[in-house]
Amino acid sequence: MRQKWILIVFTIISLLLLVGSILFQFLKEEDPYQFYTGLGKDIDVSPDDQTITFSYYVDGDEAIYTANLDGSELTKVSGKENGRFRNPKFSQDGEQLLFLSEELDGAQSLMVMNKDGSHQKRVTDDSLHVTDAVFSPKGDILYFTAMLSSEINKMEGETREGYDLYKINSDGTNLEQLTDQDHFTMSELSISEDGEELYYSLFQAHEEPTAFSLKDKTESPVVSVKKDIYSSVLSKDKKFLAYTAVTKKSLNSSLFKYELYLQNIETTETKRLTNLNKNIQSPVFLHHENKLAFLEYTNWPGDPENYRLMTVSFEGGDEQEISLNLPSSTDRHLAMKTVYFLLSNEVATAIYYVLFFVGLILLTHIRSGKVFRPSFISLGLSLLFFIGSFAIGAITNPWYGIWLAMVAVAMFICSLVLVLFSYVVSKVRKK
Repeated sequence: MRQKWILIVFTIISLLLLVGSILFQFLKEEDPYQFYTGLGKDIDVSPDDQTITFSYYVDGDEAIYTANLDGSELTKVSGKENGRFRNPKFSQDGEQLLFLSEELDGAQSLMVMNKDGSHQKRVTDDSLHVTDAVFSPKGDILYFTAMLSSEINKMEGETREGYDLYKINSDGTNLEQLTDQDHFTMSELSISEDGEELYYSLFQAHEEPTAFSLKDKTESPVVSVKKDIYSSVLSKDKKFLAYTAVTKKSLNSSLFKYELYLQNIETTETKRLTNLNKNIQSPVFLHHENKLAFLEYTNWPGDPENYRLMTVSFEGGDEQEISLNLPSSTDRHLAMKTVYFLLSNEVATAIYYVLFFVGLILLTHIRSGKVFRPSFISLGLSLLFFIGSFAIGAITNPWYGIWLAMVAVAMFICSLVLVLFSYVVSKVRKK
C-alpha cells in the first residue's frame, strides 16, 4: 500500500512538472540575455580614432560605454537607469552619440546624447521600430532604418510592411520617410563623407551593398558581389568594402566559420584579414589608420553570444584584442536560473513526460498488470498530434503545424522508450 502511494505522489509530481514546463515555455519571453554579462554586438570608432563606443550587458541590463582605443578610461555614458541601450554611433565631429533604446514590447527607439552622456533625449516615438541610424555630417539630421512597430512580433509570412529609410531632425522634428520599398532587411547603415549618399546592405539572393542618393532618392548597387557575404561595410572614401564570409575550408565541415575580408572596390582584389576560426561580426573602419575594429564571436554558435573586441590591419594576420576592464556580474540569480533550468527547456519537458507515463505504467502494473496500456496511449497521442499538425498548418499558420509535428515526433520517441520500459516491467512481473 505504501508503495502504491509513493507511485501516486511520484506520478502527480511528474504531471505537475510537465504541465508547469509546458505553460512556462508558452508564457515566458525568449530572452537568452536575461541574466547575461558581456559585450553587445555593435561598436563604433570616433572620428579621431581615439575612442571606441559599444554596448555592454551587466545581469541582463545593456548600457552604452566608451573607452580609449587601448582599452583605458572605460566610462558608462548612457545613464544609471536600467534597460537595453545598444548600437551606439558617433557624430562626425565626435561630440555626440546616437543609440537605440529597446522598449518593453521589443520595439527600439532612437536616442541622442552628448558623448559624455549628458542631455540624453528620445528622438522617435513608439510607432517605429528603429534598427540602425547615422548622423548627417553636420549632426543636425539623423538618418535611420525602421519598420512599423506593429509588425515586429509577427511571424514570417504575416508581415505586410518591411524596412525603409527615414530621416528626422536631431531635436525629433520633421520626420520623413525616404523610401517605400518594404525591404526584408536593411543593415550596416553609413553615410558618405560629403553627406550625399547613404549606404546599407540589402538581402536578395545574397547580401548586396547598396547606395541611396539623397538628391535623386534612388537606390543603386555599390559593387557587384556574386557570393554570400555578411556584415558588409563601406569605407568613408568608398575605396574598400569589408565583409565577413564563410571560409572555403569550413564549407565541408559541420560548422561554418566566418572570417573578415577586405575588397579593393576599384581593382576587386580581395584579401582575407583574420584567421580566428570563429565568427567575425560588426567590422568598423578606423578613420586615420589602415585598420578595422571588429567583434570576435568566441562561443559561436552559442547563445547568448560572447564577444571579444579586436583590431586588425589591412595587411591581415595581426589580430589584436582591445583589453577592457569591464564590470562583472553583481547577482548570480541562482533561484531564477534554477527555475529556468527545470522548466524552460524541451529536454526537461520530455523527461517529465516520460516520468509521468513511467508512473502510470508502474501503477497499472500494480493494479491490473496491463503495463503496455499507458505506452500505447502515448503512441496514440503522438499519432493524433502528428495528424493534427496538418490540419493546424492548413487552418492557421504553417509554422504552427511544423511546430506541432516536431512535438509529435518527440512524443513518438518518448513513447518508444516507454514501450521498452513496459516490456522490461512485463518480464520482471513474470519472474
